[in-house]
Amino acid sequence: MVGGRRLPSPRGESAGRVSRPRRTDREPRKGEGGDAVRRAVLCTVICAWGALTVPVLAQEEVRVEIDAGELAGVRQGGITMFKGIPYAAPPVGPLRWRPPQPVAPWARVRAARRDGPVARQPGAGGPGMVASEDCLYLNIWRPAQEGESRPVMVFIHGGGFATGSGSEPLYDGIELAKQGVVVVTFNYRLGVIGFLAHPLLTAESTHASSGNYGLLDQVAALEWVQRNIHQFGGDPARVTIFGESAGGRAVSLLMVSPLADGLFHRAVAQSGAVRGVSTLLPAREQAGARLAEAIGCADRPDPLRCLRARPFEELATAAVGSDTGPVVDGWLIPEDPRVVYAEGRQHDVPMIIGGNADEGTFSMLGRRTPITTVADYEAYVRASVATGADEVLARYPAGADAEGYQTLTRFDTDRGVARHARQHGRWASAGRASTYVYLFARVSPHHRWTGLGATHTAELPYLFGNLQFAARQGRLSTLELADRRLSQAMMRYWIQFAETGDPNGDGRPVWPAYADDETLLVLDGEITTGAWPRSDGLDLLDRLVDDPPPDGTSDPARR
Repeated sequence: MVGGRRLPSPRGESAGRVSRPRRTDREPRKGEGGDAVRRAVLCTVICAWGALTVPVLAQEEVRVEIDAGELAGVRQGGITMFKGIPYAAPPVGPLRWRPPQPVAPWARVRAARRDGPVARQPGAGGPGMVASEDCLYLNIWRPAQEGESRPVMVFIHGGGFATGSGSEPLYDGIELAKQGVVVVTFNYRLGVIGFLAHPLLTAESTHASSGNYGLLDQVAALEWVQRNIHQFGGDPARVTIFGESAGGRAVSLLMVSPLADGLFHRAVAQSGAVRGVSTLLPAREQAGARLAEAIGCADRPDPLRCLRARPFEELATAAVGSDTGPVVDGWLIPEDPRVVYAEGRQHDVPMIIGGNADEGTFSMLGRRTPITTVADYEAYVRASVATGADEVLARYPAGADAEGYQTLTRFDTDRGVARHARQHGRWASAGRASTYVYLFARVSPHHRWTGLGATHTAELPYLFGNLQFAARQGRLSTLELADRRLSQAMMRYWIQFAETGDPNGDGRPVWPAYADDETLLVLDGEITTGAWPRSDGLDLLDRLVDDPPPDGTSDPARR
């Protein structure tokens, strides 16, 4: 091999060019990377196009009484919507880096027509969105026709625990609600505001814990659902949590958290299967202490008061390069989640687990160091496996044509998502509750144009029925009948699962429960069953790239 040879892309371009999103000038700032930046550059283009296609319909006010007061939402096109509902007190000032507290009741009718602010994050959080640390708000969509209690589907957004919100247009719940369910989305604290640990924060906690405030927000949102969703026609005994990417990981973590026991009854982890939480609390506390020192708070008489008074921008700058995400804190996450699953101690609820066929193309977006040559690729593989890199390179060789780029993305797909989903399916299916595993393989018109294939996040427009985000440049005329049929089928699979714990019914292709033969449902232009692609490669990576136990090091999959 010639070390300087370039890896071509499927378009005949270098992999270096493909590793950046088409038609956007967004470059990551120093210290940024991973899922957060990739989602930001995709949303810059896709969300803007999709928002242009949203129709404006006549609205009628609808009122609902909840535990904190009366809300005024709107009825529009057969759906009733309530937006910007506070589910906890604003976590600002002295409540920064504390568990979410009850919201203060209000006496007058509260308007619930607009999204609340999204969590502070790099950028504004999306086109037209307002970001604030006062971010603990949720949105609800329900069928306008009242009747019997309906299943509830609570979505947890992704974004690497650093970006995103429940208010992104992609997650609009109208189309799902039209199918007869109550849909809930919400925001939670992110990044340094959501996941900072510090010895003094741990000391002031009644649970000797710090660092998982964003996950505690998720628990608080689910507790709010249990108290109030019946007022919106939802059945609190049939709550399904579903999340994608970091949201899928959150689902996997809530499955092992004692704080979430009884708050949900089905779970769906999309591109976010269980994996090791790479940091124990003492290591994360040390990182928090270093941050406090860097911004001049460590030597103050009251370091926490100093930290809580510092502006978000200063904290975010000081946290660049730090691992901000879930931590094994001994309370919300008592121990390594893999151990809990391996021993069958997760919550006994049915699960759907899965990922997308070309997850790895997403990991090439926004890379600070693009992989453009064979030498780059080989170095990347050797950095990804502690031993046995030659075996991996033999199984995933860099080719002399477009196969070189495809091999790179297949390696990243298998290393970063597929092997975790397969193992998660094995662990979950060994329990009493049924488990169903899928592979999303449809290449949308939009991603035929970008060259990204069935990439990370590509299933979401189909699942939410918001196909403008799957269309090329938002033009619905670019969609095929197969796209519309797949979207309808996916919505029905997920909704049937929310209703009964079994996704089958209504004449759709049978989705077998995951078992020893490891049969998957393959979601494509035609829905079929099949096996894991490249299972021999997954076996190899399981042997050579097993996640280390929590030891204070950064999780490579989050870089």
